[in-house]
Amino acid sequence: MTESPANEANAKSAADIDIARKIWLAGVGAYDRIFAETQGAVEKLASSASETFDELVAKGEEVEDKVRKSLAKSPQVEKVTHAVEAATSKVTHFTDEQRAALEARLEKVRETVSGAIAPWNLPAIGHALEKLTAQVEALTQEVAALKAAPAPAPAKTATTKAATADVDA
Repeated sequence: MTESPANEANAKSAADIDIARKIWLAGVGAYDRIFAETQGAVEKLASSASETFDELVAKGEEVEDKVRKSLAKSPQVEKVTHAVEAATSKVTHFTDEQRAALEARLEKVRETVSGAIAPWNLPAIGHALEKLTAQVEALTQEVAALKAAPAPAPAKTATTKAATADVDA
């Protein structure tokens, strides 16, 4: 007996689904295993973290003491200390000189600016400027009014009257 094509397709589809399910379950199992192992490592680290920190602090103190003792025995430490102090003194002195020079320059600028502005009465200049602005505006309006007004008719003079009388006669 041979199976029908439909049954073969259904069997193959079921096998594919079963394989996919097993792959999924293997992934979930791997996740659970990693989680459990990691959780154990985290708990182990958490319980020993303070002990590890204390051990590292103690080792650091030992190393610091050794370095201090070694430096204290070295004759060059005193030379280096003096050289650093001298360099620091020079830098401080230079900085103070530069600060003083800058302050002197700023004071000269202040004196120059205040001396240049002092003879001017700025409020009076502002008031005069406002008056001039008002006069310019008034003159501008007068000019505009004159341009808008119709030109007056020429006035008849005596010679113009005589000429028109001759023409009428």
